[in-house]
Amino acid sequence: MTGLALALALIAALGVTAWRRVRRVRLQRALAALPGGSAASAVAVETFAGIDEHMRLRQCPCGGRLDLLGERTDPQGQRVLRVVRAECRNCERIQQVWFDASRAYH
Repeated sequence: MTGLALALALIAALGVTAWRRVRRVRLQRALAALPGGSAASAVAVETFAGIDEHMRLRQCPCGGRLDLLGERTDPQGQRVLRVVRAECRNCERIQQVWFDASRAYH
């Protein structure tokens, strides 16, 4: 009887772990599919104020607002990309948003 209870608990734990992993992968895919979710889909901005405006309006796929954690520059050939790190207030997921700031530098 104890063995059966342990087996059921193990199966339940594995099921929950698999479900959480599937949710995490879906959220990562949803983040990558958003404009600016990757370097390939970087949001073009004319000024650095455009980055601030975009981040003020942007929401996490879960619906939460974002808190900015920092920015960095990532030059890639002719393009100058700015990468903004942000954390969702609801799900606490950290995400990166890519901006093509080439025009802001010229």
